[in-house]
Amino acid sequence: MSVLNLLSLTTSGYMEMNGKQAQYAKFFYADSSKKPKNEENRKLLSRNGMLVFYTPSFIVCLVALIILPHQDLRFSIVEYVLTVHFLKRILEVLFVHKFSGFMMANASIMIGVSYCISTATMIYSQYLSQGTPEPSVDLKYVGFAVFLIGISGNFYHHCILASLRKTGDREYKIPKGGLFGLIICPHYFFEIMEFIGVSCISQTKFTLCFTLGTMLLLMGRSHSTREWYVSKFGKNFRSDIKALIPYLF
Repeated sequence: MSVLNLLSLTTSGYMEMNGKQAQYAKFFYADSSKKPKNEENRKLLSRNGMLVFYTPSFIVCLVALIILPHQDLRFSIVEYVLTVHFLKRILEVLFVHKFSGFMMANASIMIGVSYCISTATMIYSQYLSQGTPEPSVDLKYVGFAVFLIGISGNFYHHCILASLRKTGDREYKIPKGGLFGLIICPHYFFEIMEFIGVSCISQTKFTLCFTLGTMLLLMGRSHSTREWYVSKFGKNFRSDIKALIPYLF
């Protein structure tokens, strides 16, 4: 599962980097000549599609909290931080984000299933590690601190993005504030920090592979996002703003 997960996320990142983006947000195609037949029956409102992304994983976390016995602090922290992550995403979808369009139902379901399987596997691999020797270097408290920084930064930049739109506004604008002056996807940067934190808390091979795969996926997505802003805003988009890593990428 570790190898399959890493390969799957790496492939998705490569596809994002090369123009084959998942059909949601900015990349939901607007060219009617390219729309498939019966598209109206195959697309979801963006808010509903995003709920499909995150709700199954949140349910998995709740079920794990109920049915899996807590045998050590590390396992408990992993369960709770994953639960908080997906609860936050659901609440953001409901109360923070301002949506303007649609996404393809198949893309939404595929991403939701992927998140759900990965989340369940992270928790189960942590459960299987119970009773094994503790790592020689304990990173769970460092990981918890990194997770808190990541989730706070991610929320802050989501709020900035939401503030760009007034009620009924469907236009995209160049975001400003926070780290948007350095990178166009600081929300992805901090999401990666979240999962680096989870990986340090967990210290299992699967969670490490998931984190590496997530980094590669979001690198591809952020690269495509920057290219989209350049194509849409041209000279109004500052050339020194990177995609994901300040001053580097």
